Amino acid sequence: MNQEPFDKDPLLQAKLQEDLVEVPDFPMKASRWNRLLHYLGSPAQDPFEPIVATKSGVISLKVLPVAGGAALVAAQFLFFL
Repeated sequence: MNQEPFDKDPLLQAKLQEDLVEVPDFPMKASRWNRLLHYLGSPAQDPFEPIVATKSGVISLKVLPVAGGAALVAAQFLFFL
């Protein structure tokens, strides 16, 4: 059973025959250089996105560096005292 709608209408068939498009031949497999460039140019995932998504995560990103700095100061104070 032929269900091609263009076969029934001669006007459409004539219009389709007018425009011929040549498809250029291109390699389907990318070269190593193109694959490397694609890898380097692809967007990276944000490692802090799950942390920043919550309110407690934002607070921890602000408090943890301060606490770490205080711990380093205390360790240096105890070590050099």
